[in-house]
Amino acid sequence: MKHKIPLAVVIVPLVFVGSCRRPLALKVLDAGVSAACADRWDDAEAYWKNALGQNPGSAAAHNNLAVAYEKKGAWEEARKEYEAAFGLAPDNPTIKENFERFKRRQEGAKTDKSPAARGGTAPDRAPWRGR
Repeated sequence: MKHKIPLAVVIVPLVFVGSCRRPLALKVLDAGVSAACADRWDDAEAYWKNALGQNPGSAAAHNNLAVAYEKKGAWEEARKEYEAAFGLAPDNPTIKENFERFKRRQEGAKTDKSPAARGGTAPDRAPWRGR
């Protein structure tokens, strides 16, 4: 059963700093968010892995990859990516909220073993168009 993440939740504003020309890694992040909005999660995952290849220190790419892993039910991979994102940007409210929701769902799953309790197939996390 497919669930869609509401578009308003998925798209987080990007604050432009500096020049008008956007670095390639940000374009790749945007392409991943667009793919996720179109429910093309495998494509989104590939874009965000590409973004991490270009910039391993991208908290946004780690956060977004965690969202994609949650969508696939890959809980350990999601946790690792959330931990990486949070470690890089602990004060970022989007990352912090996404990681906290993930942890609450995981705690709830200890008593309820259903996929929905672990996060189901529709995480309410937001891919982030940040740096």
